[in-house]
Amino acid sequence: MPRVRLSPRGGVPVHLDPARHIPPTRTKQMTQPMTAKTHAETPERRTYRAIQKLVVFCGLSLFATVIFFVSLLMTLPATAVKEFATIPPQVTGLYGSLWQGRAQLVGGNTLDWTYDAKQLFRLRAGWNVVLKGPDTQLVGLATLSPVAVVVYDISGRAGPELLQLVPDIPIESCSARAVVDVQKLRMTRTAAAADGRILVDEGSCLDVLERLQPVPQMTVDLFSQDNDAIAVLTDRDGELARFTVAGDRRFIVRVEPEGATLVPGLPTSGPIILEYPF
Repeated sequence: MPRVRLSPRGGVPVHLDPARHIPPTRTKQMTQPMTAKTHAETPERRTYRAIQKLVVFCGLSLFATVIFFVSLLMTLPATAVKEFATIPPQVTGLYGSLWQGRAQLVGGNTLDWTYDAKQLFRLRAGWNVVLKGPDTQLVGLATLSPVAVVVYDISGRAGPELLQLVPDIPIESCSARAVVDVQKLRMTRTAAAADGRILVDEGSCLDVLERLQPVPQMTVDLFSQDNDAIAVLTDRDGELARFTVAGDRRFIVRVEPEGATLVPGLPTSGPIILEYPF
């Protein structure tokens, strides 16, 4: 006999057929904790992670130490250079510090420098330099590292007063000026390199005997060959002189007869070759 129960809607009886009635099932929500899938670290991996942390710590400590000592060194006065280097006679005074200072040069020229801290990230010291004179304004970046001394991006104008920086030159004054565009000058213990060009305007020079010497328009091409840096001086007719800074520490000058006519006192019968070790 079928069972009868009252419907919740107005008490209407509802017949339940045991053969057809399927009792509702109560579902039980199962909750499982979400855990990250982890793997047990092997002893080798723990050792690797420990070494990695140690290397990072030592690297940061070394970098901080280098910055500290470089900053301390940069606060030294510029005159401290005299303690470990020979000052050339062309330098008549030193002012400021190694971080920022000035060198007074003969001929009314000055050399200003400002330390570039960004160069530390390239493991080298660097200074933005400016060479000034009555007709001179040259800028560049000089860098120093344990393996090389390099000057980058030298550009501007060069006046005749720079000739006074050359010792024993038999020229009293000049009117010629030059435009400088040199990308790189590099010197290491075993090699030298150069890249750039200098354009010299036409003018005249007065020698020590007060004789007026005409100066043609000239070009100085700088380039590298093997381990040597070479500068070739030419005019519209050809090569006048060649200057070589050799990787084995030799400075070689070759002056052609046409170039010798520009320097009072030099013989013009044949090429002149001079060599200076340094």
